[in-house]
Amino acid sequence: MSLTEEQSAGLNVALNEADLLGFEVDPERRIAGATFSVLTLPESGPVPEDRRVQFVLRPVGRVAASLRNGRWDDPEAPVVPFTLDELLPTIQSFGGLSLYGWEFIGVHAKELAKWGDRLSLNWTSGDDGLSHSITVFQDPGDRILDLCVWFDELTVRDVQGTEIPLDFFIASGKRWWDAFYAGDERTKGFGMAPLKGPAV
Repeated sequence: MSLTEEQSAGLNVALNEADLLGFEVDPERRIAGATFSVLTLPESGPVPEDRRVQFVLRPVGRVAASLRNGRWDDPEAPVVPFTLDELLPTIQSFGGLSLYGWEFIGVHAKELAKWGDRLSLNWTSGDDGLSHSITVFQDPGDRILDLCVWFDELTVRDVQGTEIPLDFFIASGKRWWDAFYAGDERTKGFGMAPLKGPAV
């Protein structure tokens, strides 16, 4: 499904502090799949043991990435080129680091202003697939990967491949953060402590 502004904002919340496990693109079918381990909470009961979900993006109109050997703020950090079929192993080489910053959907202009002149990969396909974008990164400190993928429609699936209604997925992510800021015991043990009130 295509995204509303409210859903885009909700996805920003649901993806915050998610671990990025994989991202791959099928150029022939113009489909991308991104795998995350997300912070999610049911209406009752504990946090699920397996928190992996897959985002399926289609059609994909552009993929831009910048892989650099150096700190994120080093303008001289060498750019490492790679191909579209090397995207998944490149992502996996970082070991599934967390995303943070609360902004991932529709922020391509702001992000490309930072690294768009140092691209390792810039793949385009067709005139469509540009309605929305998702921007993610991996940054262990000594190298960094910035990635932006443009698409028209998004579907979320669980580990069995069953589609999760988008609004349900967003609500589960918001519920985790609300519970976290409320001091809910179910959200402890994730290496974080609240510094301020709810952001949602």
